[in-house]
Amino acid sequence: MSTKFCSKCRKTLDEGGFYTYKDKTKTEQCKKCMTMHIDNYDPETYLWLLQKMDVPFIKEEWNTLRDRAYAKNPHTMNGMSVFGKYLSKMKLKQWQDYTWEDSEKLQAEKDLKMKHAQDIGEITPAGELKRLFEEGKITEAEFLTLSEESDAKPPAASGFYPTNNPGFEEIDFIDIAAELTPEDKMELAMKWGRLYTPTQWVMLEKMYVEYVESFDVQGADRESTLKMICKTSLKMDEAIDCNDIETYLKLSRVYEPLRKSGKFTEAQNKEGNKDLIDSVGELVALCEKEGGFIPRLETEFDQDIIDKTIQDMNKYTYNLVTKDMGLDEQIQNHLKKMELQAQMEETEEEQLNEDLSIEDIEQSVLDDVDFQDFYEEIESQKADDENGA
Repeated sequence: MSTKFCSKCRKTLDEGGFYTYKDKTKTEQCKKCMTMHIDNYDPETYLWLLQKMDVPFIKEEWNTLRDRAYAKNPHTMNGMSVFGKYLSKMKLKQWQDYTWEDSEKLQAEKDLKMKHAQDIGEITPAGELKRLFEEGKITEAEFLTLSEESDAKPPAASGFYPTNNPGFEEIDFIDIAAELTPEDKMELAMKWGRLYTPTQWVMLEKMYVEYVESFDVQGADRESTLKMICKTSLKMDEAIDCNDIETYLKLSRVYEPLRKSGKFTEAQNKEGNKDLIDSVGELVALCEKEGGFIPRLETEFDQDIIDKTIQDMNKYTYNLVTKDMGLDEQIQNHLKKMELQAQMEETEEEQLNEDLSIEDIEQSVLDDVDFQDFYEEIESQKADDENGA
């Protein structure tokens, strides 16, 4: 796919990122820059663009697309949400032969058809519907369904952050950038970029200073990474504040790799600071290095009887094992004798079983009482069988 240069953001993008005129040429600015200041509820912000694209303005069609975008997600609705869809709709066979000059004619025809429908009773006038609703003759659901006016209201200025508009209006909020001088604003704009509000500059600078105080920031590459971390963090805060979870998740996938690559995490900060002592071993090593060897603690008082007994037992065991050279041989001889005794007993038992007949084995296992009980059980079963028969 070929590319094109945007005259506003100074970026080279794919041609798919630009709108197309009727003569098949691309617009001078990309889609985001071109629709940056569109307010979908204020015709003055987009009528000049429709004239530039040479497409007719049909109020009902625009409002329908706007209300659909609002119903889908009012917080993420921006200029691109409606403008691009409206241009696509004007390319349909129904509208493709009309231009900007036909806007008034098309609207007049629309109004004439509406009036005719009202005259023959197909459509109830808006005023009549409102009167019927106020008098309680129709329900609210019936009023909203039959009414041509959309019940969608434009989102409040402070209720969301437009994704393609760098500035937003602050209402009932303390201006933390009120004390900035023109020189301060110039310096902050050079450092962070001109597409931020003074309040955002202050927030970015505050975050930057906190990082500098916590980490050793040296070198242009590390400083550039820190600036990107601050900007990404600011955008993440704005996204989560307006409940734009999708944008927040996308930014978070960039935020963590930036911090790790720039070594701006607490774990990496701890590893990089070798002057800190965080273990007993390091403390001992430091003491030996600075003050010499630490002597072993010596006790001058006599140990009690339990300690002496333990010492005697340890000494006895040690002498018994190390000095009695025949102990190991005695243990081995005793184990061999036990093994031979077990083998002899097993051999005698096998020989005894071979000499005895089956009758002898049964006789040695069973006694007379067992045989008597067996035969009595057989006679009892025979008697039961005869009685049953």
